Amino acid sequence: MSTPDTTQLLLDPRRGARAMLLSLTCFSGNALLLKDLASHRNIDPWMSLTFRAAVGLLLTIVLFAPAGTLRLRRSFQSWLLASRGVLGALGTAAYYTTIGPLGAGKATLIGNTWAIFAAIMAAFVLHERLGLVKLAGILLALTGLSLLTGLAPGTMAQFGHHEMIALIGAVMAAAVVVVIRQLTRTETSATIFSSQCIYALLLSLPLAAGGFTTLNLMDVTLLTAAALCASVGQLAMTEGFRFLSVAAGGAFQMTVPLVISLSSIALFAEPFSVAQALGGVLVLWGSYHTVVGGFSKKV
Repeated sequence: MSTPDTTQLLLDPRRGARAMLLSLTCFSGNALLLKDLASHRNIDPWMSLTFRAAVGLLLTIVLFAPAGTLRLRRSFQSWLLASRGVLGALGTAAYYTTIGPLGAGKATLIGNTWAIFAAIMAAFVLHERLGLVKLAGILLALTGLSLLTGLAPGTMAQFGHHEMIALIGAVMAAAVVVVIRQLTRTETSATIFSSQCIYALLLSLPLAAGGFTTLNLMDVTLLTAAALCASVGQLAMTEGFRFLSVAAGGAFQMTVPLVISLSSIALFAEPFSVAQALGGVLVLWGSYHTVVGGFSKKV
């Protein structure tokens, strides 16, 4: 989730809320479709990532190329854009490969900790201030993460590799946010988003190439639906942040993991222990305060 420019915010709560509700619905649909594709249809996550990248790139070209705001060549000419593309591709790949084994709820909750890692990185790279609210949010989220994953002092040897992949993906997503904050000074949103699609396609297509012949019509339909959900969800989130304060927009986005977790429990019987459920709540609570902590006095 990219941070909006509060100086250009045009507050329109109803319009912003509609966009955020669309984003919430699409992101939840994407995660649940990915879980179904991985667990019930045995679709390789690299195939899902290939469809997401291809559909996202096509949608970006259709929507933004006619207006002249899309510059695809910049993805190969700017090292910062290339960094955004590579890190974004790897972070998304980490999320896609862990939804199947971990469940949509846990994978999304772990991935949601990008907010705390982004705040820490921004403090060193962008010299952003870590206030008391942000620090408290970071501590809450880290405590929740330890409960959610079962990670505690002396237990690293038992820490599952899927949890580790999801955590590495969250760190990469945090790095993407820091890079995006710098890119927004020189690049359009369409160009920034397309860079991830390009590099994700370059990463996933060679790994998924052998599986295209095994896909049936329903597989293609569900893969396309999941990809459209991801792309529309991203665009709707960006639109929502144009018309909502960071606090309001952040609140909407922090409900995404909650909705996905509850839906995954209902639809796929994803198991959550009491400790993991408490950890998930702390991750959401801490991440929300970390996201809005630096903006609460401005908007």
